[in-house]
Amino acid sequence: MVGRVMPAGEVLEKILRDRFFFEESCGGVTFSGGEPLCQPRFLTELLTACRARDIHTALDTAGLCTPETLLAVAPLVDLFLYDLKCADNERHLQGTGVGNRGILENLQQLSGVHRNIWIRIPVVPGFNDSIEEMEAMATIAAGTAGVRQVWLLPYHGSWSAKPARLGKDAAALPTSPPSFELMEKFARAFTARGLDTHLGGD
Repeated sequence: MVGRVMPAGEVLEKILRDRFFFEESCGGVTFSGGEPLCQPRFLTELLTACRARDIHTALDTAGLCTPETLLAVAPLVDLFLYDLKCADNERHLQGTGVGNRGILENLQQLSGVHRNIWIRIPVVPGFNDSIEEMEAMATIAAGTAGVRQVWLLPYHGSWSAKPARLGKDAAALPTSPPSFELMEKFARAFTARGLDTHLGGD
């Protein structure tokens, strides 16, 4: 276990200490995880406090929550960073342990009330690195009204030591990231649908 338990007020104090820096850079606060929506009351308290102080907020989420939870925080969030793993439900289930139907339904519901969503897609060799999968996700993104940008994030091995620390087998992990040429090919599936698409790190 890394970190410590903190009440929302203490977290807000730490945010306010850095306010000068992110105001100078036109930045703000990003709530990520893990999954921030696993702690909706705590998150809502912090988002409300930031909104009262005109602090820009971003929420990085995988969308794995109830629609009610997601829609309740939506008015308090300036920017959603919405992570998609793949379009196929069965592949998503095999790779993550859960299907993606609820995640995709949440994305559509969110787009009905929010107009600043960035889709983030980690490109993982052997999991979702096919043009068919990227075409399918591009179709989803293009059909979602609130999507403003798409970010394709190449897999990297910086966390490869983590499975061993958790007593897991790392043998099935990819050994190298996708090539730049392949990432560009994938990006074209999104730009062809009029989506503002970026290649970047995570």
